[in-house]
Amino acid sequence: MSFTVNDDFNEKLADIIGKDRVKEIEQRDYLAAQIVSHRRKKQMTQQELAKAINVAKPTIIRLESGLTQPNYQTLLSLSRALDTPLIIDAKYEEHQNAKT
Repeated sequence: MSFTVNDDFNEKLADIIGKDRVKEIEQRDYLAAQIVSHRRKKQMTQQELAKAINVAKPTIIRLESGLTQPNYQTLLSLSRALDTPLIIDAKYEEHQNAKT
């Protein structure tokens, strides 16, 4: 079985911090990437998105870099501002496994 660099890294990281923690990090990174992707599709700057959801630009920077996780209200605000549905998918892990 061959691993990509990321898979190999995540496997080694799981040995250090645990599989559950690696899954949390992957989910946080996935959410961050979705925020960036939808913001870019709307051709919005980070400042414009921050203003639209009534937060400071550094908050958007932290969300998009995965340094912080949005609370429920922030997720709703992001969904409205980015005109994208908010879907809570408890089957995230199954989707990720299907990709490999």
